[in-house]
Amino acid sequence: MIPRVAIITSVVPSYRAGFYDRLFSRGDLRVDVYCQSGLPGVNVRTVHDRYPERVNLVKAMSADNEALSWQWIPWRKILSGYDVVFVDGNPRNLSHALVATLLRLSRRNVVLWTMGHSYRANRATERIRLLWTRLFKHIFLYTDAEVRAFRQNGFAGHVLTAMNNGLDQKKIDQAIAGWDVQRLDTWRREHDLADRSILLSCTRLEPKNKFDLLIEAMPAIRRQVPNVSWCVVGSGPERDRLITAANEAGLADCVRFVGELYDEHELAPWFLSAQLLVHPGAIGLTLLHAFGYGLPVVTHASGERHGPEFGAFEENLGGRTFRENDSASLAETITGLLKSGTARSAMKRHVQDIARHHYNVDVMVERFVHTARLASGLNGSRE
Repeated sequence: MIPRVAIITSVVPSYRAGFYDRLFSRGDLRVDVYCQSGLPGVNVRTVHDRYPERVNLVKAMSADNEALSWQWIPWRKILSGYDVVFVDGNPRNLSHALVATLLRLSRRNVVLWTMGHSYRANRATERIRLLWTRLFKHIFLYTDAEVRAFRQNGFAGHVLTAMNNGLDQKKIDQAIAGWDVQRLDTWRREHDLADRSILLSCTRLEPKNKFDLLIEAMPAIRRQVPNVSWCVVGSGPERDRLITAANEAGLADCVRFVGELYDEHELAPWFLSAQLLVHPGAIGLTLLHAFGYGLPVVTHASGERHGPEFGAFEENLGGRTFRENDSASLAETITGLLKSGTARSAMKRHVQDIARHHYNVDVMVERFVHTARLASGLNGSRE
């Protein structure tokens, strides 16, 4: 029997394309997705139109920038038409919370797809969410670290699986293969980056990413590493203000705002030319993007204020951390790594192993399928 599986989620974002490409091509299960076309006020690129036969768009409404939302999900079809239903476990989407709870109370095979901790949540709302999460036998988490934490905090009797959230590493490796040494050297000269020590940031330019800290740290870094350049890939509401701040700090000659890039082959030379990826705020999938290129990461040390992907990071193996909100600590951490090529070389080997074998879309798909079969009873475990 080929299980019929439904996924109820908010949107199909572009960074999940590799996951859905592989999932929809499998012959051992049939997956349908129910989602909306976009998130009002949220800059997320969606790719649902790539999968017209598998993605079912539903109407939706939201309030206060997605603080609360509702989707008109065909709940009768969901309740009766599938062997297993994966539901996005963010209770701020009231329709998701309701459908998941109805499935659980009616003893249908439901998997709550959720994270153990959100850096945006306050303690009270997170406690409520985790109490509600206990209702569900099958829980699909973001990382192995979250599974370990759940087992230590009252979820030992639940069926816990981690997807090990990551990116399409095969696509990244294809992009890397397109840039041999000669082509990359030419690119660096054309972009006036030859013989530079390059710090890379690649993300949305939003207040939460705290790039003011790196602007504050750059003068101290320059004193120790005079040839340093900081290249910022991405755009967002903070872009103009950050450019002004960098210019006023006298950094116009060593800070470059590249703008938005999405194609992996265009991103590749920036990652391959850099010595470090620096992310002063809460980090998520950007960590795995850097790891995929063998790039060590510098970010802050407060793990509870990162995305779950921070579970893939190990101090002195995946990079180094600095004291949160401390620009002097940030400068010292960056300078130390820029001066230690030996440490960076060891880190490169480690982080590429993480991205190629432990955190990527191929691992995600295999673990998703395993979880679906467990929840449906095909692996001998049924509620």
